[in-house]
Amino acid sequence: MNDSTPQSLGGKARALTLSPEERSRIAREGAIAKRDMPVAEFGSPDKPIRIADIEVPCYVLKDGRRVIIMKGMLETLAMASGGSMVPGVNRLELFVSRKLINPFISNELYERIRNPVKFKIKTGAAIGFTSDTLIEIAEAVVRADDAGVLQHQQAGIAKQCRVVLSSLTRVGLIALIDEATGYQTRRSADELQQILEKYILPEHRPWMKTIPEEFMDEMFRVYGWERQEFNRGPRYAGKLIKELIYERLPDEVLPKLEELNPLDKNKQRKFKHHQFLTNELGLGHFRTQVITIMTLLRISKDKLEFKKHIKALFGSQTAELVDSE
Repeated sequence: MNDSTPQSLGGKARALTLSPEERSRIAREGAIAKRDMPVAEFGSPDKPIRIADIEVPCYVLKDGRRVIIMKGMLETLAMASGGSMVPGVNRLELFVSRKLINPFISNELYERIRNPVKFKIKTGAAIGFTSDTLIEIAEAVVRADDAGVLQHQQAGIAKQCRVVLSSLTRVGLIALIDEATGYQTRRSADELQQILEKYILPEHRPWMKTIPEEFMDEMFRVYGWERQEFNRGPRYAGKLIKELIYERLPDEVLPKLEELNPLDKNKQRKFKHHQFLTNELGLGHFRTQVITIMTLLRISKDKLEFKKHIKALFGSQTAELVDSE
């Protein structure tokens, strides 16, 4: 550790000028602040979520907030954790304070970034941001990029933010964190009901096409199936869609869909499951999963390569289903 930096030397100089009473007061305030820190009840460094091939440590606090460690947030957004810094200003705050990006950052988001969440973990204290902060920063950067105001050296950040938004929604990110940390096993009945209300309609909507033809074309190509007009493909295609898309929604959603839309005596369903998903969150998360899987299909030359991509994104257990035909 370098003890000769201007910041370190300045801190030591200030400490020497403090009276014993002032030093005692500062120590008491620090102890109180640490004592009052919220506690992470779920999560650990060895159970990260994966966003765009980056392992991101995350936690769920005692009050239910989902928090992403600051370093993981920076890496996810392709921002350097070092570089030019201002004492007392975190790296994200420095980024959003700049005149090019600042007009696209709401006051509420800016305050959240200025005041990161400090919390206790088993190994000590940690600093991070609530999960929706990641999504909102990515949205702001993309808006700035669309407006053509970002600098050339910020192109990588803009590209990464588009990747984040193409694969995640706010609720989808919460679901990933809950799964990784094990919090989904402890969510209250009220919270589960709130999730269902956000995802599930009280009655079905009229049918509309939600899985594009291109998705099916790519699936048939990767699996070597013959694609013909009105050919829905083998029953296994439906199993893939169920396990790669519907089962990536919060755990409670698919059982509720199957309850609302049961199989008849001929093993058929009267409606499509997606007809019961809400317009904003339900269909939004569903379409995000469709885009994610379609992207993996596009970059795969065959089933074996598709399996490798699925394993990299979701883990080995999910990967087994793509080869279980």
